[in-house]
Amino acid sequence: MSKNIKMRVQNFYRRWNIEYDEQRKVLEFKKRILSTIDEILGKIFLSDKDLLRNYMKLIGESYVDTEFIPIGSAISVLTTRKFEDSPVYKLILNETEFNRIILYIQCLFWLDIGTNQKEKLYEKLKLDIDLSLLDIKIKKIKDGEYLLYPAGAKLLDEKVINDVLDWLVDYPESYKLFESALRKYNTHGEERNLLDDLRLSLELLLRQILNNKKSLENQKNDLGKYLYGKGISKEAINMYTQLISSYSAYQNEHIKHNYKPDTEIKKSEVEFLIYLTGTFMRFLLETTREPQKNNKGFSSNNSKEK
Repeated sequence: MSKNIKMRVQNFYRRWNIEYDEQRKVLEFKKRILSTIDEILGKIFLSDKDLLRNYMKLIGESYVDTEFIPIGSAISVLTTRKFEDSPVYKLILNETEFNRIILYIQCLFWLDIGTNQKEKLYEKLKLDIDLSLLDIKIKKIKDGEYLLYPAGAKLLDEKVINDVLDWLVDYPESYKLFESALRKYNTHGEERNLLDDLRLSLELLLRQILNNKKSLENQKNDLGKYLYGKGISKEAINMYTQLISSYSAYQNEHIKHNYKPDTEIKKSEVEFLIYLTGTFMRFLLETTREPQKNNKGFSSNNSKEK
């Protein structure tokens, strides 16, 4: 099917003035993913009691043992049972909270179902998402892992989020925290933890690249010298390090030290900080591919770092 299927569907609805609200998107999305899960994992869920038990545990739902038919036996009986009989089908069908539906999908990729099934599931779900016109993405990342995350502007998703996820593979501690932040984005009440994950992810990346153990707010001198050594202009260095300083000040004031549990952090603010962190990281990771050009000549105005 065409890679531009999402755009073609959007244009069709516009051309015919068809209203396609969020409620309808989610309803049709559920129908599509249920069909996909049935096609790829339906028989396995009906026949593998341990797999079902593990899945229910992952999503935080109770499990009641029922009659199962092992794969390879009583095939004629197995064909009389359908995926609609599975608690997995019923949970997704009856779920009204969109974030829970995303959790149910994400947990499928955490099951021990084999690389082939995961790849098939990934390809089908990617199409389901596009056809449903939802602002989410599914991405294949390292070692057969797959991640669902919220989508924003296409350019930012491709150049900031996707690239950072790909390039952070060589920095596992930072990668783990950045991925964790993305997973928490649509979970109400996780805003503080999400932003703290972003801060620590950036801090750990800087420590590894700059080969030191300094906190984020104390990296200005080392960061400036490193960037100058990579041939970055002084103006760009000053802008970058000043933005990092402002970012660090925000984190210290609102998240790290003075966070108040009853303080609401707006979604737009959280999204801004996700993309800002990703932009910081993408630029920094790009510089690691550049040869060392200068070793002397840059000095920071900040002399208070430790």
